Amino acid sequence: MMKNARWDNEVVLDYIEQHDSDAFKKHDEKVRKDDRKTTAKLQKNMGVPIDVIADTFNLTKEEIESL
Repeated sequence: MMKNARWDNEVVLDYIEQHDSDAFKKHDEKVRKDDRKTTAKLQKNMGVPIDVIADTFNLTKEEIESL
C-alpha cells in the first residue's frame, strides 16, 4: 500500500508541476520551510544560540522560540 501512496503522491505533484506551477512553488516553499524548521529545532535542542540558528536558516527568533 505504501508503494501506491508514494506513487500517487508523485503523480499528483507531477500534475501540479505541469499544470499549476504557482501551486507547486508554494508547496515546495512550504516543504523547504518545514525542513528548515525541523533542523532548527534539532539545533535549538542541542544548545545552539537562537541568533545563530536564525541567521543560518533565515527564520525569525519568534519562529525558533516556538519550536
